[in-house]
Amino acid sequence: MAIHNITDSALLVKKSRRTIQRYIANGKLTTVRDTLGKPQIDTTELIRVFGSLSKVSQKIIAKKSQNVAGKLSKKNNTINLTPDELEDIITRAVEKALSKAIPLLIEHKNTAPIPEPIIATTPVVHRKRKPILPINRPSIPKKKERKNGYAAAFGLPNVITEVIHLQIMKLHGEGLTSREIEKEVSVSLASIQRAINVST
Repeated sequence: MAIHNITDSALLVKKSRRTIQRYIANGKLTTVRDTLGKPQIDTTELIRVFGSLSKVSQKIIAKKSQNVAGKLSKKNNTINLTPDELEDIITRAVEKALSKAIPLLIEHKNTAPIPEPIIATTPVVHRKRKPILPINRPSIPKKKERKNGYAAAFGLPNVITEVIHLQIMKLHGEGLTSREIEKEVSVSLASIQRAINVST
């Protein structure tokens, strides 16, 4: 019988295209692929699943296929053939092609060289790699500054001892600025200002 695409099949059974696609996906309808890979459904398959086909739809599809054949014949100056005649021509062409191809394939099979099997002469020995040892670098301990208990008690920088702190306060009491005190005492300006702020 005839083979139809999904649109024509839906028209024949009075269902939507989506319903036909769902039946195909669920395996209720079997399809055949055409040369372009599009699904085609045989009429007998439609009758098996849905029962009788719509008479009106059959006429519409028959007219549609006649119009397509007529347009093709006008464009290409070809001969109009019925589907049975076309199928017969295709069958004969395939048989003729196979009758020529099969002897060539058999002849090629007989004359083709048989590859020799590859036999290992010596076993392959894989060398084990030496493990990569991590580089051991000696760790250099950081010099720890000795804690100055006096500075820690007052929240001062560690460089300020009790003696330096008293000297800074004495010079500050005499009215010297932080910069002038820095020249007298060997401590940074920031440490001097911190000592003054803590003491006042």
